[in-house]
Amino acid sequence: MKTNKFFQLLTMVICTIAFAFVTGCEGPTGPMGPAGADGKDGVDGKDGSDGTAGVDGNAICLECHNLGTKNGITLAYDTSTHATSGQIWPGSPLVYEYAGGRVGCGMCHSDQGFIETQYTGLDTLARAILLPQRIQCRTCHSFHESLDFENDPNFALRINDAVDLLMYRAAGADPVVIDFKDNSNLCANCHQPRTLAPVADDKNEARITSPFYGPHHGPQSTSLAGIGAYELGTGWPDPGTGSTHATNSTCTTCHMYNQEHSWAPSLDACNTAECHGNIGLITSVTDNTRQVNFRTSLNTLKDKLTTAGLLDQSGSPVVGTFGVDSVGAVYNYEWLVDDRSSGIHNFLYTEKMLNNTLALFQ
Repeated sequence: MKTNKFFQLLTMVICTIAFAFVTGCEGPTGPMGPAGADGKDGVDGKDGSDGTAGVDGNAICLECHNLGTKNGITLAYDTSTHATSGQIWPGSPLVYEYAGGRVGCGMCHSDQGFIETQYTGLDTLARAILLPQRIQCRTCHSFHESLDFENDPNFALRINDAVDLLMYRAAGADPVVIDFKDNSNLCANCHQPRTLAPVADDKNEARITSPFYGPHHGPQSTSLAGIGAYELGTGWPDPGTGSTHATNSTCTTCHMYNQEHSWAPSLDACNTAECHGNIGLITSVTDNTRQVNFRTSLNTLKDKLTTAGLLDQSGSPVVGTFGVDSVGAVYNYEWLVDDRSSGIHNFLYTEKMLNNTLALFQ
């Protein structure tokens, strides 16, 4: 029994020594074996289906720029004063033919003149235009600001910035700017006076310089804004008090209802729910009682000015030096005639102008 235990112990010792020898004497790692073969590519997925074709890029343009729309606009435009231009006196050239080419008039009376002065920022042309063209589409329209009409509706207007009024600039006075904050600013570039109301000299007099004396033929923007007249008497609205037509509407709301290019004011525009439709329908653009009374008083003023020797028998101002209030009365009369709205643009301001001017002759 003792012998067997001896051999068992000897065997364990030998195995332990052998294991230590084998593990303690391991050699360096051998070189890397060759790379294995590439794996098999996966199967490609199936292509998705094509999306729906987009709208032709020209389609959005053709919604407006098509012959049907163009012909309708052209027919309406050809009835407008902008298109027909008219004559300065019987037998004279049309206004755009006469004034459109002149250095001092072309800014508003010809297509080329308006475009030039909007580009240069000047009030006069660089030189006379030999063949002036009448006001046309491109006079007022240029390029669209964007074609995203759903989110950015625009009519490619050439200009809609605030307007630095000509009559103050021309006289070297402090600038006066009007900003209707809408498409009306384009119209105001030309529909504004060119001459300031008279200012008294040291004898309290002023001079009517020509038979064409007055603010010139387009004071509508300053009527709307309530500024610029010769303010006789008292009770005038606060300076710059605009009419509701200026604050709650635009030139195009009334004169281009449904994009009508004749610029004739429309009863449909007056009678919308946003305007007069919710306070009593307007039955006539020109012959409501207030307009009729306005025209009657304006004719009375004409008679008073004629009797006073301030207007001749044809209704033109008489050249000469007069008291400044008398010259101011002529200025206001010419303003109200050329405004052509029978007070509608701003009754608050124009009725005060008319009534206070009439009071000078009572």
